[in-house]
Amino acid sequence: MKTISILGCGWLGLPLAENLIQNGYFVKGSTITDLKLSLLKEKLIEPYKILLNPALIGDNVEKFFDCDTLVINIPPLRRDDIVEFHFLQIESIIKQVEKSNCHKVIFISSTSVYGNKNNEVDEDSKTFPDTLSGEALVIVENYLRTYKTFDTTIIRFAGLFGQDRNPAKYALSRNVIEFADTPLNLIHLDDCIGIIKTVIEKNISNEMINGVCEYHPTRREFYSITAEKLSLPKPLFRDGKEPHKIVKSKKINSLLNYQFKFPNPLDAI
Repeated sequence: MKTISILGCGWLGLPLAENLIQNGYFVKGSTITDLKLSLLKEKLIEPYKILLNPALIGDNVEKFFDCDTLVINIPPLRRDDIVEFHFLQIESIIKQVEKSNCHKVIFISSTSVYGNKNNEVDEDSKTFPDTLSGEALVIVENYLRTYKTFDTTIIRFAGLFGQDRNPAKYALSRNVIEFADTPLNLIHLDDCIGIIKTVIEKNISNEMINGVCEYHPTRREFYSITAEKLSLPKPLFRDGKEPHKIVKSKKINSLLNYQFKFPNPLDAI
């Protein structure tokens, strides 16, 4: 039985852990709160309290990192020193990985690394982040790829939605939605889990993969249909596009042969 350690059992990490257990994996999971330790245990996840401030602090961390694959699911925190702080967090994780028997890392990143240049991008495109969080992720990605003692696969997910997270709810709370012709890059939680699981099952190593729906609705289309399906008043729209990108994935099909549950995000509403 393969052992998977998930550093960060939050909105994505917790259901990922549950899915992997259902598929026969032994899963260790980390949280930053004592309260959640019991929840992880109830779900048959071996629980660990691990903090990154930015140094890695926790009990039995050596045992947590004793695994076949480590999934790092720690997004950059919103703070003034976000770039430096996130790098130090990841650096402290990697120092522990080097002491362990783990030889495979899956790093959860974001398509924000591409920036918004009014163009189409894929895994071969250069990164031009225009946010501090995107800059932090680019630095960490490059740092991870320098290591030869373990394999790293990086998955850049687009805008996440599913379960209780619906990007339309916030937008529909406003009277007017600006730049209604701007295309959206989205991916459902179920497909995030499916992609990570496929990477593990197929032992994909040292790759960069974009995780994004094949269809890119505009804000007008997405929010209009969402309002109709949720029986909410249709919002007003202002025409135009703001700086944006259309993210494509060449490797979802060619490398993973993964079939999306929701290739069109509108199907998941």
